[in-house]
Amino acid sequence: MDDKGRSFVARQPQTQAETAALWRAAVACPTQSIGNREVVRPPAGVFPYELTDGVYALGYNARSSFGGHSYLLPRPAGNLMVDSPRCTRGLAETVDRLGGVKHVLLSHRDEVADAEKWASRYDARVWIHKDDADAAPFATDITSTEEVVETGVVSIPIPGHTKGHVAYYVDKRWLFTGDALFWNHRRQELDITPKQTWYSWDVLADSMDSIAGLDVEWIFPAHGKWHQIGTDHYSRQMAELGPAMRETGQQHWSQRAHTPFIWDE
Repeated sequence: MDDKGRSFVARQPQTQAETAALWRAAVACPTQSIGNREVVRPPAGVFPYELTDGVYALGYNARSSFGGHSYLLPRPAGNLMVDSPRCTRGLAETVDRLGGVKHVLLSHRDEVADAEKWASRYDARVWIHKDDADAAPFATDITSTEEVVETGVVSIPIPGHTKGHVAYYVDKRWLFTGDALFWNHRRQELDITPKQTWYSWDVLADSMDSIAGLDVEWIFPAHGKWHQIGTDHYSRQMAELGPAMRETGQQHWSQRAHTPFIWDE
């Protein structure tokens, strides 16, 4: 990453694992800015990419959702898609083989992308909060408070980034945080994005307090890094995050030396 926060390929991959990682970066890139001069199409199996048992990154990040991540959770009661990737034939065929999609869970208005196409393909239910629902007029389920999607899956309002932002808490161990919370791998801590807090910094701090008491093993954001944080570290860091946000303030938080955050405004 250069001093302006722009990513670049510093060297060519040396191992099979590095080659696979770079292909994932190429396929995920919403502007298709990474390529291979000799191989036009990515090899099979780049995405979905299993992050942990039961959670797959879908890749094919959409430019219309600012390059946000999306996830697939295969489940006996029906698969969950959290936020939306681009709907490509190759990815759709792979999702078909994994059992399709029963619920499309949208964290907020910025991550809609091709959700309508995915929902139409599988006749899936689409969930979004009422305050962001105008971004997904095709949604079937509009929430306003904490609501159970199905057994083990809860939609939790966490406004701040947008007024209608929600998190999805799954099986009391996974938290899908949209644009509200991510793992800052350089600072090795949970972090938020002050420059992209469109609705309210103070409300976002309150939202962080509201989810601080959850038992969370993994966080899966739409932007930034996913991470297996563990329940103890999550609880300790989240207990400090909301108070630190209020003490520091949005402007000064933006000036911290944290991971450069690329956002196509």
